[in-house]
Amino acid sequence: MRKRIVLLLTYTFITTITISMYRVVYNLYLREIGFSNALIGNVTSAQLWGSAIIGLLTAVLADTIGKKKILFLSAVVVPVSGIALAFVVDPTFILVLSFIKGGFTVTAFTVVMATMTSITKTGNRARVFGLNFGINMASGVIGNFIGGAFGDLFGLQTTLIISMVAHLPAIIPVIKLEMTESRSRLKELFNFSGLQPDQRKVLTYYFISTATVGFGAGLFIHFGNLIFKDLFNMSATGIGIALSIAQLGTAAGSTLSHKLGKRFGALKFNLTMQLLVIPLMLSLVIVREPILFTILYAFRFVFMNITNPIMTSIIFSYVPDSKLSTVSGINGFLNNTVRAVAAMIFGLIVGTSISGYTELFLLSTAFYVANAFIIFLFYRDFKNEPRVLELYDSKRTG
Repeated sequence: MRKRIVLLLTYTFITTITISMYRVVYNLYLREIGFSNALIGNVTSAQLWGSAIIGLLTAVLADTIGKKKILFLSAVVVPVSGIALAFVVDPTFILVLSFIKGGFTVTAFTVVMATMTSITKTGNRARVFGLNFGINMASGVIGNFIGGAFGDLFGLQTTLIISMVAHLPAIIPVIKLEMTESRSRLKELFNFSGLQPDQRKVLTYYFISTATVGFGAGLFIHFGNLIFKDLFNMSATGIGIALSIAQLGTAAGSTLSHKLGKRFGALKFNLTMQLLVIPLMLSLVIVREPILFTILYAFRFVFMNITNPIMTSIIFSYVPDSKLSTVSGINGFLNNTVRAVAAMIFGLIVGTSISGYTELFLLSTAFYVANAFIIFLFYRDFKNEPRVLELYDSKRTG
């Protein structure tokens, strides 16, 4: 089991660092070749629609033909489509390629999480999930920094190509991965009639929370590079550093999330973090001093994401092994669908005026408030459930 976990963590490291290098400069590259905020919003929306539709299809396929095959396919399609996007300038082709790349990019995350759930036990699942998410965030820090620096040193287009060539070695840990997989027939994957009431309630809260916070985050989170460029005229390196600061804190916190969950109570800790996000979102509405804005932006990102491993490990513990990838895919479909709509709204609200960012952050805050309410209901109903307490029992040493 340890070898398989190491291989999956290696896959996470390679894919995240290279995708982050690509992502931190891609919108800037589109701006460089003449795309407006509205057009960039449409491109991001296409990526997210791909993440929703292709992501769901590949998640279902992972439960039917095997997770290893899907991870291999993702490791090939992402760099090929990413390199093509560095050369194509026609908006229609960019939208098509963005749709494809977005779909297979999200697969790396959803299928890895499902695979980790199936090969871990209750005693170490929380720790492994926290470690994976911490590596994800730390890789993002490195990728953002390198991508921003390379963008200034070698040019934006060259950086896009370098990042995708560096993505190709992700194939190696997939090839070495050995696992026995439980496969299901297609008609069985969407049959949830056999779930227990507590399983149904967990998934209901999970999906509603995903939709609300997904829309709130989708209004701005994919445009962090444009936000720092428009509000403060930062260079690519400066933007990379600003975004890295946020992910660095999340990486450190996520690695220790299982310990924090045991110390304070997993669901109470999660609820506290979601509540703290609300005043931080409101502060982004009024603060326009670059250093303070960066600090507040970073804390919002940390508080919002530090408990992701906790909630994922709890929720997936309620899901049958035969449906892990499918449930992950459905959640990804919801998340990326609402984010795709939100990305189009970004272009409409911001347009060509930076004053639109005030309205954008206000609207986003409303959805974070709604999400906090859903998380409160989850906490109220499941704080004393044996399955949750077993995962985050303070007496366990794992």
